[in-house]
Amino acid sequence: MWRRPLLEVRNLRTGKNILPQLKGYWTSVAVEENDGQESDTAEITCLYRPGLTLPAKGDEYEIFMGWHDEGMILQGRYTVQKFSRRGNPESGEFLVIQLRAADFIDKLKAEGTQHYDADTTFGDLMRDLANQTGAGLEIDPELAKKKLGYRLRYQQSPIDFANEVAEDIGGTVRPAGGKLIATKRGGGKSASGRNLERIAIKYNRTMGYDIEIEPRPQVGHIAAAWQDPDTGRRKMVKEPTGRDGPIRILDMPFLSENEAREAVKSAAFEAGNATGSGYFDCPGLPRARAGAFVNVTGYGDGIDGEWKAESVRKMITTKDAFLTTVTVTAGNKEKGKGGSSAPGPNDNLLPQ
Repeated sequence: MWRRPLLEVRNLRTGKNILPQLKGYWTSVAVEENDGQESDTAEITCLYRPGLTLPAKGDEYEIFMGWHDEGMILQGRYTVQKFSRRGNPESGEFLVIQLRAADFIDKLKAEGTQHYDADTTFGDLMRDLANQTGAGLEIDPELAKKKLGYRLRYQQSPIDFANEVAEDIGGTVRPAGGKLIATKRGGGKSASGRNLERIAIKYNRTMGYDIEIEPRPQVGHIAAAWQDPDTGRRKMVKEPTGRDGPIRILDMPFLSENEAREAVKSAAFEAGNATGSGYFDCPGLPRARAGAFVNVTGYGDGIDGEWKAESVRKMITTKDAFLTTVTVTAGNKEKGKGGSSAPGPNDNLLPQ
């Protein structure tokens, strides 16, 4: 059944959709959400014509996408950052309006030096950085409670420092919609702690995909050293990975048992997350979110199963095409363990 996509790009100042005034010129609108420190982005591509009236740098827009039989869903709030042009003899000349979700990006990149005391929680640290940059804050409640120990930000930007600390405790921080968004890595949850809607991807012979399985050496435990201030002795903590194999010890010693324990938990997740990656193209998925779990079926042994969405790109064109590309990593489900990435006997993966 043919479905008609819906799209609006609303000017936040006027509340009006700007696409009608670009009718005959715009060719596609795309948004991309990332489950990492990169800001979410958007692009409006237009045929280039001299004198074309364009949005001004700094203008803010909300982008809505959806299907006619389901309605539209807000994809985010974006600020115009810059313009680019490209062209070739076959397809002509185009102008691309590039937007970004963070309108406070300059403050996020400003270097500085600051220290945080041993009783600081991750929530305390993130609230302070948000205040410094003039940003709002959304943080996973479990992450917010984690004690950090003494931390030194030395000639680092707020966003780099925030992600360095978040990585140690299994989290990630990204700017979006005027806020810093801090979530648990691989948790499949939003910053509020709610479960993200799972993304269902079924094999479709008309859609592309590219998946790479990278079986890694088996590690049974991740361990890290920490310095006991009471005895002056170095102690160890370890975390099981859920697999059989030897122990791997992290290179850097930590100042407290809590820091060491959070670091080995994060490293144990990454050991499995790096075993598979790639992307799936599929028909438009307006509800798909980066960071969500992805259920894949119909591709065969080694690919079918649970993945994690690292990024989600959605694009609607003037030809009524609505395409979503989901870039994935293995997440909590290690790939390449006891099986082949080849199709199963009942899988029909070749076009007829």
